[in-house]
Amino acid sequence: MERRVYRYIKEHQLIAEGESVLLGVSGGADSMCLLYLLNQLKMQLHCSIHVIHVNHMLRGETADRDADFVEKICMRLEVPFYLEKVDVSALSKSEGLSEEEAGRQARYEIFGRYQQKLGIDKIAVAHHLNDQSETVLFHLFRGTGIHGLTGIPVQRGSVIRPLLCCGRLEIENYLAEHKIPYCNDETNQDVKYTRNKIRRELLPYIRENINAQAEYHIASAAGRLRELAEYFDMQIEEAYARYVQDAKLLEKGFSLHPALCKGLIRKLIQVQAGKLKDITETHIEAVYGLTNNQTSKSTDLPYGLEAVRTYDGIEIRHKAKSQSEALMLEVMRGKTIIPNEYVAISLEKNTMDSDNIPERMYTKWFDCDKIDKLNIRTRLSGDYLIIDDKGTRKKLKEYLIEEKIPKEERGKLLLLAEGSHVLWVIGHRISSAYKVKSTTKQVIRVDYLKR
Repeated sequence: MERRVYRYIKEHQLIAEGESVLLGVSGGADSMCLLYLLNQLKMQLHCSIHVIHVNHMLRGETADRDADFVEKICMRLEVPFYLEKVDVSALSKSEGLSEEEAGRQARYEIFGRYQQKLGIDKIAVAHHLNDQSETVLFHLFRGTGIHGLTGIPVQRGSVIRPLLCCGRLEIENYLAEHKIPYCNDETNQDVKYTRNKIRRELLPYIRENINAQAEYHIASAAGRLRELAEYFDMQIEEAYARYVQDAKLLEKGFSLHPALCKGLIRKLIQVQAGKLKDITETHIEAVYGLTNNQTSKSTDLPYGLEAVRTYDGIEIRHKAKSQSEALMLEVMRGKTIIPNEYVAISLEKNTMDSDNIPERMYTKWFDCDKIDKLNIRTRLSGDYLIIDDKGTRKKLKEYLIEEKIPKEERGKLLLLAEGSHVLWVIGHRISSAYKVKSTTKQVIRVDYLKR
């Protein structure tokens, strides 16, 4: 066991000579195995070890007992010990998280804080091979992409997992052979937690009825998928430099293999949002679907983002705030739309002479059948108008320059838009694409409400 873990650490370069390692030790079997193994190997590895125990305050006196137990073991082994308490139940409620997730977030926040405070090089946690298979199944059942199926990485940043080469049975045998004591956390038996249900009910059934080595095979598959995912990420990086510009996936990237195109979309969203936690495959597919749509379509995303199909690609952008906020006005067939801060929109049958529509600066009429969703906002990158019946496009920026509208005023102009297609520069012209014609059946009337 010690030789295998030592080789695993060396193979993956988890601990370099002279480094310090902070061990997260709960007192359970896995973390006690990690503590004793690294304490045995620290001379060979030429490293120093420290221990931190996080009391989640979920189990009352039992949790305090575990903290005292770990502290006494560390005193016996002459290993520096640190204790932190966090009210995981309160954190769970305040953050809207499960207790499992709240506890995990709290632990890693504390680990990182102590790492910085003590000048620690690495943080070691006790995930093992069975945890790997449980994690892969958990992600699979919950819904995930290829990265979720790669499971737990042997190293992420400064966090290392030296026991990923060992199974739970091997860990228990090592503890028994060396008479190493450990605590039993009764919450690990509670199948109300999804991971416990997988560990205590699903995987035993699979081992007994399908394949006794199932967990090893799952972990092995995760390793191979990780290699493929790393290669795929390299391809994404290369393609990103060629096909993404100014937060926009350029149209020439639409012809890429769907997997690569979706990968670019995912990375573009990540760059704009700074995270991917709430981005699902449904979101990626919705944005990818814009590659087959006509210009001016859009889809909403988490984190206040939206994906907008422009004339030359798909832009991922933050929804504007305040005056430029995209105020979605669903066109309700046959109903009058309640006015918002800027405009009143009403729907009516076309009884107008399309050749003699009144010329009014703050009232305009549009062909309803050509409109899906309307926005009231200020200008954004990629905005354009159709300037004639031939469908000729003109960038909004060019139009404003031609109209000699002062630069400082351009960003203040209100626009009635559908995606990047500007129906009306309020107070100025409308787009030819939405003009009322003799074939128009229903008309939208828009009145600008001067404030």
